[in-house]
Amino acid sequence: MKKIVIPTDLTPQSLNLIKYGLQVMKGQTCEIILLHFIPLPDSITDLMMLPRVEETLALPNTPFHKALERMRKLYAVEISHLELIPLYGGNPLKIRNFIDDYNIDLILCPVMEVNTSDTHNPEPFSSLVKDVSCPVLYIPHETESIRFRKIVYLLDTDDKYSLLLNDLLLNLTAGRDHYVTFLIIFKPDTTREKLKYVLDKIYHTEQLKGLNCSVHLLREKNFTGGVYTFVEEFKVDLLVTGRKKNLLGNLFTRKRTSSDMAKHTKVPFLSIS
Repeated sequence: MKKIVIPTDLTPQSLNLIKYGLQVMKGQTCEIILLHFIPLPDSITDLMMLPRVEETLALPNTPFHKALERMRKLYAVEISHLELIPLYGGNPLKIRNFIDDYNIDLILCPVMEVNTSDTHNPEPFSSLVKDVSCPVLYIPHETESIRFRKIVYLLDTDDKYSLLLNDLLLNLTAGRDHYVTFLIIFKPDTTREKLKYVLDKIYHTEQLKGLNCSVHLLREKNFTGGVYTFVEEFKVDLLVTGRKKNLLGNLFTRKRTSSDMAKHTKVPFLSIS
């Protein structure tokens, strides 16, 4: 059973993300955890009101809970358990601990335009999941992709850490109705040895031999610019990448690329840890 976390603001619209998680985990039974963030109170009066907040979450006749029941019936086969959990004082450390404690397999992260001039805006969820230990699927606002058929796996010749295949990707691309393009973006001064290293990783991987896939080489000074160029030219349903790690430890150095690319390209972006 796979566990998926989805943030919710208790609107029926926030439940639309569920279908994307099921697409990634296709063919597997899933447990969905809807995470609702509640700011920590800064006064005794607000602190005393917290029990009422939880009581409000449990009200059965709200539009959100009615939509929740419809989802349970619609995906009765795919979803074994659908639960709403409040989380007080959401911050990156608390999110990481939650993900590790619950052994989460995938996080769905909505990517929306944020008004930076509004100081009352809450911290976007994408900034809270930068350092989590599980894959994150970034879903841009008003995305058109519903089924992930044409998948592009991004490879960086300067990054030896993101070249290993993940079981999540192999499951996602199982079946003949999916097509994977391994997009290798390299700078003009890239050595032949670096290109050969990446190509060997692809062609010598036993698991890829039965995969419906191809390799595309793109010469571009800027990695991000290369992705934008490719997406503009070819219709893509899903972008996938492994997250680059720092040589000094487990610090992820490509933290914001996934959410920014999803926002710019309007294409869902799966960041595999």
